[in-house]
Amino acid sequence: MRESHVSLNPSQRQRLLVTCKHIDNLLDDIEATLNTTGSKSAFPAYVDDVSAAQRAVIEGAIAGMRRQLLQVLATQSLGPEMPTISAAHSINVNLTFVEIAIAELAPHYMRGYGPVSEEGAADLKIIVDELQSSVEALRGCLPQHSPAPDRKQGEGDHNPRRP
Repeated sequence: MRESHVSLNPSQRQRLLVTCKHIDNLLDDIEATLNTTGSKSAFPAYVDDVSAAQRAVIEGAIAGMRRQLLQVLATQSLGPEMPTISAAHSINVNLTFVEIAIAELAPHYMRGYGPVSEEGAADLKIIVDELQSSVEALRGCLPQHSPAPDRKQGEGDHNPRRP
């Protein structure tokens, strides 16, 4: 492929960039599937039917496709965008959703599924407390970030992708 020979208009270049990013996200999904099959998940989603040799070939092919995507972008003087989302923030957001799911196991929520006995309510309280404690411990493993500085009112727009 030719290096830096821009032959596409700006809209076509943007489409090329978006498509390459989409392909990379799909490759991420394939890697996540491979990683999930080897995980110790309590509720596995996939049967682990990919051999170690096949896994190595798949991972090599994915790496090759990613190199190819970068070469394709380079032919149009494009490159991947720098990441803007903190991994710690993303984990914190997911842990917030875990906390919500745990809170919804409380007896007053579970009554929507039928009467909750006193013994059941006591068990649910223990379950909720123990799970919440585990989330707090996991959250404690994350790096602590200082909050982002407040923007002055009227400064910029509300598009998080724009500086």
